[in-house]
Amino acid sequence: MLFRTHIVFSVLVYLIIVRYLAIGSPIVFGIFLILATMFVDIDSRNSKMGKRFYFRPIQWIVKHRGIFHSLLFGLLISVIIAAVHSWAGVGFFVGYVSHLFMDCFTRSGVKVFWPVYNKKISFGWVRSGGVAEDVIFVLLLLLNLWLVWVWIVLS
Repeated sequence: MLFRTHIVFSVLVYLIIVRYLAIGSPIVFGIFLILATMFVDIDSRNSKMGKRFYFRPIQWIVKHRGIFHSLLFGLLISVIIAAVHSWAGVGFFVGYVSHLFMDCFTRSGVKVFWPVYNKKISFGWVRSGGVAEDVIFVLLLLLNLWLVWVWIVLS
């Protein structure tokens, strides 16, 4: 999935969680949710994170959709962050999982349960950057706008 699709999906997840769950620090939670969504693709030279920051050594060592696309790695980083600020760690984990969830819909799939289960999980019908992803992006964006509008009007 492209950067923009991951972001609009993470915003949707944020809107729903903040609306229906008692989050102690919603701003910190949201910032770390978005950061995690972007961070997962640090292993790709073609990603926003890979292009904007100099992570070439990481990209030489690991391949895209390898260790960085596993729940274990996301959990490990989230626990480290949570040691400093609990809601930041929770937000990071939620953003990480949302990224992995969306990547499961691509043809390439993701080894979500690596190293325990080394098989890729893929529902395999979306090509990254293709028409299906464009449709998903627009629908998610419209859903976000609709939720914000409804919640403002109903508040």
